[in-house]
Formats: sequence, C-alpha cells, structure tokens
Amino acid sequence: METFSVQACWPQDVTVLANVFLDEYMPKANGEFVKIYLYLLRASGAGAGLSLSAIADRMNCTENDVLRALRYWNEAGVLHIEFREDGKPERITIVNFCGPAAQSLAPKKPAEPSGETPAVPDSPGSLTNGRISELSSKEEVQEFLFIAEQYMGRPLTKTELEKLLFFYDGLHFPAELIDFLLEHCISRGHKSIRYIEKVALAWDKEGIRSAEAARDYVSNNRREYYDVMKALGITNRALTPADISIMDKWMKDWAFPREIILEACRRAVLKTSSPTLAYTDGILAGWHEQGAATMEEIARLDSLHEMTAERRKNEARTSPQKPRKKPAGNFYNFEQRSYDYKKLEAQLLSSADADEN
Repeated sequence: METFSVQACWPQDVTVLANVFLDEYMPKANGEFVKIYLYLLRASGAGAGLSLSAIADRMNCTENDVLRALRYWNEAGVLHIEFREDGKPERITIVNFCGPAAQSLAPKKPAEPSGETPAVPDSPGSLTNGRISELSSKEEVQEFLFIAEQYMGRPLTKTELEKLLFFYDGLHFPAELIDFLLEHCISRGHKSIRYIEKVALAWDKEGIRSAEAARDYVSNNRREYYDVMKALGITNRALTPADISIMDKWMKDWAFPREIILEACRRAVLKTSSPTLAYTDGILAGWHEQGAATMEEIARLDSLHEMTAERRKNEARTSPQKPRKKPAGNFYNFEQRSYDYKKLEAQLLSSADADEN
C-alpha cells in the first residue's frame, strides 16, 4: 500500500480550522471535499502515514473521490502536494492560514515593476486596512473600481472591494486586465464576486497577465463551447449565459476532459431526437456522482449497467407468475354453474311427451 505523509504547521495536540477557510474556501467546495480536508487536518496531528485507500475506507468513498478532492484543494492553494510519477500524492503540506507560515507556503509572485516590495497577500482577507487605503489612493485603482461600480450599478460592498484589490495586489493583474475581467463576467450575466474571483483564479493559474492574453484565452474557451453545441446539433442560435454556466460546470467544476463531454453529447443525440444541454447535463451528472472521470471508468459503469439489466430480465422470466386477482363486484363474483347435459335432454323429452298426451 502506497502511503504519503501529511505535514501541518501547528501543534499536533489541536486541530485548527481557520476562519478564512470557512469564509472563502468552504462555501465554494463540494461537501465531500470539505470532509476529506477536515480528515487530513485531524490526521496531520497523528503523525502517521496515510493512503488513498485508508482515507476512502474512512470516508466511505472511492480512491478516485479522494484523489479528486486532493487535487481540488491543491489547485485552490489550501494544500501543497508533491505527486509521484503515477499521479498519486507523495507528500502533502497543509497551508496554515493562521500564522506566518502561510506566507512561506504561498506561491511566489513576481515583484512589482515599481520596485516596491509590499507583502503579497495570499487571500483577499489578508489585506490590511492600511494596505487597502494605500491601494485605493492609486489613480489606476480608482479607475477600475469606478468601472466596477458602473457594471454593478451600485456601490461596491466591502467584500467586493477587497477581492478586486486582491486581483491587483495579490494576483498582480494590471488594471486593464481587471477591466476586461469585469466586462467578460458581467456581460455574461455573472455579477457575483465569487464567480468573478473564480474566473480570476483560473486565469492566474493559466499565467494570464494581460487583457490581450485573456481575450485569446476566452476565445479558445468559446471554441470549446461551440464544439459542444455543434456535437448536439445546436447551430441555429447564439450562446446564452445559461449555456455557458452549464458547460463551465462540466469543464471547470467537474473537470471533465473534452472527450468525456463529447461522449455525453453523442449519447444524448442517440437517445433523443432533440438533444439539449440539460439532457447532456443529466448524463454527466450521473457520471460525476459515480466518480467516473475517464473513458475506462465510464465503460466499467456501462458494463455494470448491462449486467444489472440482464439479471433483472432473467429474474422476471424465472419468477413464478402470481394468480390474477378477481376484480370486485357482483358480476365477477358470480360462480359458474356446471350442468349434466344428458339429464337435461331427458327432462326435455319427457316434458314434450307429456304435452302430446
């Protein structure tokens, strides 16, 4: 059994859960992912090696579910994982949001061109009031904050202000890129700052640092959307925000590769004469719930489904037929009489002779 170590940055006789995790990370995460993170927190204090199978047994899920959760938290920056060549974890470090160790564990960002060396925040909540005031006094920051208010149609909330400043100061997005980020999200009907932050973090992960690079990235993504629509035979209308939201769930939240999504489209076309994104979403939701993320895993589910269907057919053929229950009512309760036809014939002949006499 391959085990891996888990390292935390706090005393081993307590389990620390930071408020920033509860406020910023937990609301956006799958409930199973949160349970696995909490289990890692607890296990890190025991000092023993862990394995995917041990966590899966403890959490009553599959090893793929555990691995998917670990990758999610690694991408979110909550965990730092060193992976083996086979894609399984070898060493996991849990980021300490409650102390200075978080700064050393956070991914390093390039220094600002001005030569200033302010502390780089690792989350919106780590901006101090002094730093917020300092950033808000810059002309280019005031400009994109004003643009944000115009897009929102109202003054910014404290949370929205902190997150926009985090994009600028923590992710090192230039003002033009933040302008395009706001335009891209809000023009598609997404005014939620959590959605905007999600897009910003995705762009940061892709190394996007200019509005031009973001436009190219969005253009490529739109081609993926249209590939899906084309696979479903939907070519007579433009994409809507609802369409993009559904496909973003498949591609980003569930992290399905392109071939899996197109396979779901193919099955939707075979099953119905008018395939829709909603129908395809049902297929992918079933695979997601059962932890299938590769063509091999989907083939295994197909095989199990066929075996189950065949077994039910066999059971139906071999099971004894239950007697039909008589319907209620006097007509159906009438008991059929049995007659002695020879005796009746003799009675009729005797009656006929008597009449002649």
